[in-house]
Amino acid sequence: MRGVRRVALGMALSFFILSLGLVYWQAVQADMLLENPANRRLILMESRVTRGGIFDRNGEILAQIQTSKGKRVRVYPKGEMFEPTLGYSTLKLGSSGLEGTLADWLLGIKQPTPTQAVQQLFALPRQGDDVVLTLDSRLQSIAYNALKGKMGAAVAIDPQTGEVLALVSQPSFDPATLEQNWTGILSQTQGRPLENHAFSLFPPGSTMKVVTSAALFRSGLNTTNLYDSTGSAVINGQVITEQNGEVFGWINYNMALARSCNSYFATYGVQAGDKKFLEAAKEFGFGQKIPFDLNVPMSQITNAVKMPETLTTNLLAASAFGQGEVLVSPFHMALIAAGIANHGVIMTPHLVERVLDPAQTVIFEQKPEPWLQALTKEEADKITSAMVTAVTDGTAAPGALPNVQVAGKTGSAEPGGNVPTHAWYIAFAPAEAPRIAVAVLVEHGGTGGGAAAPIARQIIQEALSQKVGDK
Repeated sequence: MRGVRRVALGMALSFFILSLGLVYWQAVQADMLLENPANRRLILMESRVTRGGIFDRNGEILAQIQTSKGKRVRVYPKGEMFEPTLGYSTLKLGSSGLEGTLADWLLGIKQPTPTQAVQQLFALPRQGDDVVLTLDSRLQSIAYNALKGKMGAAVAIDPQTGEVLALVSQPSFDPATLEQNWTGILSQTQGRPLENHAFSLFPPGSTMKVVTSAALFRSGLNTTNLYDSTGSAVINGQVITEQNGEVFGWINYNMALARSCNSYFATYGVQAGDKKFLEAAKEFGFGQKIPFDLNVPMSQITNAVKMPETLTTNLLAASAFGQGEVLVSPFHMALIAAGIANHGVIMTPHLVERVLDPAQTVIFEQKPEPWLQALTKEEADKITSAMVTAVTDGTAAPGALPNVQVAGKTGSAEPGGNVPTHAWYIAFAPAEAPRIAVAVLVEHGGTGGGAAAPIARQIIQEALSQKVGDK
């Protein structure tokens, strides 16, 4: 009898463990399973659920189900302009991008109405929810056309709310012909059209100097002190050179940022110490997961998985002006610019503005929330002042606009090897009351002022002329 009881107890325990596993995967991890493109349940749902539409902030249709010759087809009226951010949804290929991560809303299963719940229970045909994004087709079009034919990315953010207004990656693809062209798209290894270049990691070059600035301030550096720029500096046996060997002469902090003096930031970055530098980088979000609707890889200071606790003198010197092992995404650089614009507070970025059920009742609306306190207001003001000088009397001058004070910073990042530098430009405007922050990267584009700044200028000009955020 004792053996029978043990067997019965073992079976009961096994059933209990299995039940816990079922509850965990069906309840706790339900959203994760639904968002997995490999989940066949979502694909089977598509046959009886009319996937909801995706719209920009002004009501422009970005994705919608239409019936053609008795067959339901997912159409994308803007073509490749919003790809790969928007992604795709097909029975053959599954889903990606927002079509994948927002599937629970679009299929009406995240917060189902009573009607949707009954329809879901009995596997009846039903309508999913509509999703309205924060993206603005007008800004997206400007950035897309300006980057067309290049490799790179452009991101525009409202610094006060964290709303992502434009998110362009080039090259992209046409979702309408994706299945027919799938093999050819996969073979394009150089341009990587399926990869969102706004989320890819690149050396930031001199745009990193706005982060290093915080470390300099906190080290007690008097930013009015003059530094003698001779075209190069030797730090622990490592030669730090200026672009094209330029000699700036006696400069203070403002002019060092404006003229993009590498040796200034390397010298004083080392003087500030690795602890101050790493602290500033972490407070700007390096080594941290960015809370966002899509997956953004963590920006790094070194090749280690986690943020380091120390840096060697040589690596610190190189990192201080955005070289070494520092890697950051254009999306993150846009957040950094937005944080400076917003008096040091980086808002949580978001793409979903609101969700509407089939009766067009709002069932979800995103509220602005702070993410990080990267700077004090005083620190943000100092960096802003230097970025304004960069536009009025420095390398960022190609981003200037008439009658608008723009704050900007260029970067020319060496990716390694005998290839042209990546061209960076970050900016926000108007500098005194910012309404838009941008980051533009042109891969192997040369100088930030020459290749990236004109694109950013177009985006900012369009945003301010349209009173960004208005609908």
